[in-house]
Amino acid sequence: MSRALAALALLAAAGGCISLKPVILDRKTQLENQVLGAFQRLEQDLILTSSVRGEAQGQAAKLSPLQREAVEAMMVREFYRDDIDALKQDQVVGEGNQGLLVVLSRPEAPERAAEMDRLVKLENESRTVIIRRVIQTNRELSDKDLPLVRSIFYRLNRQTARPGDRVQLESGQWETVQAKEPAPEGAAKPAPAKEKGK
Repeated sequence: MSRALAALALLAAAGGCISLKPVILDRKTQLENQVLGAFQRLEQDLILTSSVRGEAQGQAAKLSPLQREAVEAMMVREFYRDDIDALKQDQVVGEGNQGLLVVLSRPEAPERAAEMDRLVKLENESRTVIIRRVIQTNRELSDKDLPLVRSIFYRLNRQTARPGDRVQLESGQWETVQAKEPAPEGAAKPAPAKEKGK
């Protein structure tokens, strides 16, 4: 009994020493975190279904039709990644601000133009399936949140764009991603940003 009273007294005394800062996230930030989590779960599904051939067939059988469709869309994206990256490096396609690829210029050769159109269509269809799957798997999201999910997908694509890739800004303007220059050896690292009021 005396131990319980001592522990209670200690907690009461320490109460003045402990300060709790509640962190309040707005709805948009919460949804962004949930969307990012949904993308990660889809990637895990892809890894599970493609890890080992024999096991993959068993894993694929456990997926719902909607999960299977999303995993297949991710597989299509992965399969054509090198081709899409080459189109980006040639700057004939770029990352649009709606989360989809945009054709920037057409190759003169009809065969190459047709192949580009086919690849862009496959990529954009796959992205659309994945975006819709993210909305379907989250109770807090509905079709009215499609623009939000597209903008998150756009930001992810923009963050992972490689130097030389063309990316559409939210304003609609296009920019070419520049290579980040490494800091010279022996250069001081930038100081962390100071918080206001400190």
